[in-house]
Amino acid sequence: MTKIVLAHFTDTHLGQRQVARNEINGDRMGYEETPGEHENHLRTVLDDIASKGISHVVFGGDIGTPQSAAGFFELLHGYRFELSVILGNHDTLGNVAAHHSAGAAAVDGKLCFSHDDGHLKRIFLDSSANELGERQRAWLGRELEDAKRAAIFVHHPILALDTPVDRTGAALRDRNEVRSLLINTGCEISLFCGHYHMIDEAQEANVRQYVTPAVSYQIVKQSERLQADTQTFGYRILEIHDEEIRTQVVLFTAAQAGAPVI
Repeated sequence: MTKIVLAHFTDTHLGQRQVARNEINGDRMGYEETPGEHENHLRTVLDDIASKGISHVVFGGDIGTPQSAAGFFELLHGYRFELSVILGNHDTLGNVAAHHSAGAAAVDGKLCFSHDDGHLKRIFLDSSANELGERQRAWLGRELEDAKRAAIFVHHPILALDTPVDRTGAALRDRNEVRSLLINTGCEISLFCGHYHMIDEAQEANVRQYVTPAVSYQIVKQSERLQADTQTFGYRILEIHDEEIRTQVVLFTAAQAGAPVI
């Protein structure tokens, strides 16, 4: 039996302090540049991943300020993880490529690629432009044509969430097109994403979506205004067996100095 254990962590926002700390300004997330912001969260998460003997990690996007990328990759490479990286809307391909080699991209100008072990195809998408775009969607369709089971990693959620942040313009611009593409395949899809800074699971037809909590801070799922939770951070563990994917969320609180709460 083939078994792979990997960690999915996302939204580090290094050097980006969320404006007003707990109350988000209006209906949009704002940041001020603050060197060192969230680095302790990232180190706590990476130390915990390493302590569990997990060697495969997927970063789900939004490193932070452009200046933070060098330190981010220097820290990651020190753990000797087998690292896969996708881009979020706070990332650029040029900035990431200066510090991390992901190999040849399947679509020019996009950090997208795939791996197939014969049991499960892992597909990594680039939503840094707040959309996949026509060429990347066409490539994704070709990747899924003959796949029976796939794990897709993308920064933005594809299935809608019942939460205020989903209605503030943060959604993927071509979400409906991507959703239709996925549910019209004969492939069983597990989709792992971040971007919304919360934990969520949803399913529609053949697609099960898992939103992973942010390393930086969370956004309260249900509230009258967009509201941040700056005390909680975490990541997700995936256990991939031949015909099954099990997931577990690991959460920390700032007050516990790195001690996991679940």
